[in-house]
Amino acid sequence: MKSLAEIMRANSESESLAVATKKGMGIASVAVLGSVLGKSKATQFADDAADLITSDDFLNELESELGLPQKGESEDEFVARAKASMFEMLKAKLK
Repeated sequence: MKSLAEIMRANSESESLAVATKKGMGIASVAVLGSVLGKSKATQFADDAADLITSDDFLNELESELGLPQKGESEDEFVARAKASMFEMLKAKLK
């Protein structure tokens, strides 16, 4: 079975997902943090966070923490669990 990192980089569609993730992080971070940090610092933070969450190390750690969907777990529940795990990992790494 392929790892999450391998899947993210397997084809151009997945690369588009990684690029879209980075762009989305940039827009959201500047919108939320721009008035506090200034646009350039917010943009740098967004770039750093996006690079982190699309890195092989982060994706492999997330995959290890999540494992496979649990028995009876819906796709929406699995995605919610993945988001929560990703958020906690991101908070821990950006402290």
